[in-house]
Amino acid sequence: MLMGSYPEVQEKKTNRRALFCRLCSIPLMSDFATALKRIHKHGDGILLDAAEMLRQLVKDTCEAISASEGSILIPSDDQTELRFLVSMNPALEGSDITVSVSRSVSGYVFSSRQAMAKVHPESPGVSKVDEVAQIETQFLLAVPIIDDDRVYGVATFVNRCGEASETPFSIQDLKAAQGFGEIYATAMKLYRKIEFSTSVAELEIAEHVSEFGLEEMGGLARASEVAHKFRIPALIAEKSLSLPEKEREMLSRMADLLGEFAEEEEDRHEDI
Repeated sequence: MLMGSYPEVQEKKTNRRALFCRLCSIPLMSDFATALKRIHKHGDGILLDAAEMLRQLVKDTCEAISASEGSILIPSDDQTELRFLVSMNPALEGSDITVSVSRSVSGYVFSSRQAMAKVHPESPGVSKVDEVAQIETQFLLAVPIIDDDRVYGVATFVNRCGEASETPFSIQDLKAAQGFGEIYATAMKLYRKIEFSTSVAELEIAEHVSEFGLEEMGGLARASEVAHKFRIPALIAEKSLSLPEKEREMLSRMADLLGEFAEEEEDRHEDI
């Protein structure tokens, strides 16, 4: 049996749902809303759990190398800045602070893929972070989160605790942190897959909200009008930055095609 094109299949699906909704009772529509909210809440919970996994890994590393606190920083879309994804310091994780890739120790580690330990590091990035974190960085250890030819971010560890409180990070500490950095890469891949999956699910939930006319969840549907057009192409473009050149070109083209299709769909629905 021949299948229709993707737009035709989507249109038929929408028409079926519209007819179904007209036949449904109001209580049943409320049940639909409850089901979608449950999926949305579960997706948020899975992503939070993944972030907690990363946070616990940082805590484990801090205990292993006697560091006072640690963080994982990830690059911006254009890879000119690093931002805190998770941190043992709540002031950093909850902030929108970023550090420059070109003018910071963490940025150097990210771009060079070389671990570094510093005593009383001086850079604009360190000063800015210290101000927000309300600490003074005496000892800094930064390692790339790297897997094969991909760099997912940088793990930083600040100051010492316990008997090592006055002792700089050693070569052994650096090697241990590098080992953890390789493990972090596996964890980051898992986190990114979960993040991507929950984002796609969020878009699909928003489509259901719009198609079923669930006004009580209308905010989510309205938010999807922009997200549906740009979110997935943007995610693909972001992921492509860390890939080899051939794979990057392929994914960039996929993002372009998705963007073009979204615009065509938007124009088509405006004309209906």
